[in-house]
Amino acid sequence: MNLTLLALLAGSVFSDLTRRLIPNFVCLGVFLLGLIHGVLISSGELIYSLVGCGIVLLGGLGLHQKKVLGGGDIKLISALSVWLLPIELSRFVLSIMVAGGVVGACYLAVGFVRRLRDKQAPAAAGVPYALAIVGGFLALRPEMLTTTVW
Repeated sequence: MNLTLLALLAGSVFSDLTRRLIPNFVCLGVFLLGLIHGVLISSGELIYSLVGCGIVLLGGLGLHQKKVLGGGDIKLISALSVWLLPIELSRFVLSIMVAGGVVGACYLAVGFVRRLRDKQAPAAAGVPYALAIVGGFLALRPEMLTTTVW
């Protein structure tokens, strides 16, 4: 299960880096794997994770309306929140913000170097946030990288 999750997350990052799009099937796959994980591993806590997912989705829709985050970003964050307990959601958001700061700083640095080489080069138009979302999730769940459960 962890390998499948990591493959989906890698696909979301690759797609966001190359096309600035997080496919719906990736978010759905992450969500469904989270449900299966919740039923098999921690069925008593699954309802709480689903409530947390709903809260994240509703809050994310507000951020999407204000053009703070893209729809794919919100769907990916919501899908990953099924893997977490509601008490972990504030740390998840904080870890996404920290990872987003690092990704944003790297994009600024790349844009700066590009501008030094060519004054006409366009600056980066946006930051692919899937990398920060996945990084924030893996910062909370590093065991996903080391344990292999189907």
